[in-house]
Amino acid sequence: MKSIVGPSRPVTAIAAIMCCVLVFSGCAGGHRITGDSLAELRPVTLRVANFTAASADGPFNAFAAEVERRTGGKITFESYWGGSLLTSEEMAQGVRGGIADIGMFGPEKYPSEYPMSNWLTHLNSLVEPRDPLGLMQGFAAITEFVLTDEVLTEYFRERDLKILFTYTPITNYHLACKTPVRTLEEARGKRVRSGGTFTDGDIEAMGMVPVNLPTGDIYESLQRGVIDCTVAMPKFMVAYGIAEVAKHYTEVSITGYSQYQVMNLGVWESLPPDAQRAITDSLGTWYEHLLTEEGIGYQRELYAEAPAKYGVRFHQPAPDMVEAVRTEQAAAVAELPSVAPEGLADPHAAIERYRAVLDDWKARLIAMGYADPALSDPDAEIDLGPYLTEVERTVFDRYLR
Repeated sequence: MKSIVGPSRPVTAIAAIMCCVLVFSGCAGGHRITGDSLAELRPVTLRVANFTAASADGPFNAFAAEVERRTGGKITFESYWGGSLLTSEEMAQGVRGGIADIGMFGPEKYPSEYPMSNWLTHLNSLVEPRDPLGLMQGFAAITEFVLTDEVLTEYFRERDLKILFTYTPITNYHLACKTPVRTLEEARGKRVRSGGTFTDGDIEAMGMVPVNLPTGDIYESLQRGVIDCTVAMPKFMVAYGIAEVAKHYTEVSITGYSQYQVMNLGVWESLPPDAQRAITDSLGTWYEHLLTEEGIGYQRELYAEAPAKYGVRFHQPAPDMVEAVRTEQAAAVAELPSVAPEGLADPHAAIERYRAVLDDWKARLIAMGYADPALSDPDAEIDLGPYLTEVERTVFDRYLR
């Protein structure tokens, strides 16, 4: 497995996509994949694009190693980090066009191209805010909903993308600021790097000004005073070093998001069935490491180490700030049926099914003991075994294999 990191991308997005269309026409993403089984498959190296920092490559590396083991080295990976192959704004088109074979898809970046995915993101305020309960609920429930929604999966299929799974690296965004922001008075007028349109309403409800910036520009923009705050999560604070320049972390619950791990459909369908199974059988490894490293791990590292290492201070929002955000989120969810994407015949039913899947997973997790407040302690041991077994049995085995 080869990993490539670099600040410059090899070609512009438009030129690269045109190159793919011209050179790779008739091939699966530029690969000549032949054979009806792994035994007959010629070795193939799949390109993986990610716009996040290379320091967050652990979960993917675990997955890649598992796929290589299961395929006897017939399938290997070449990974590109930090937007060196595709930026977040180019990811969907780049995977679809064959620049990358696998990529992390953020639906909020494509509100017009992937309207239903973007529409669903506004429902993420319904995810349980308690940790680790909310993280586990979001990971499982949203993946189940996406994989079982015929409108959504067909929409991706028509755009030559196969959904592998979704993950929710945070339950909610919080605020990381250069100065304390705990009340609406302290928030008023502050410029905040937004996570996307789904967070803009929450930001504006606090009297703040949303600013659209790429993830890779957050650090410098805070450092230079272009923005005063950013919507934040533990991964941003730790992996991107935001804790060095924004030392005031306010735990106000801003709507979070989900990422889609997607694969070029032509590449997927060109692989023999046992090679496909090797990939789907390895997804649980990727999923587990995303939860433990990007979800629970970064969160615990932030709270355990950032105060002494960077001088980070944690703040609770005042009641007026909490109420302003909650009111906005409730209004946004209530408005969704009236702004539903074209082709969604019954938006009310979709919303209710989304709620039902979330509620079902919350009930299951509570029954398994994951609602224990003691588990939020950074030093607490969490046995994820029962949870991961349940996800494998009821989601991956049922809908991916």
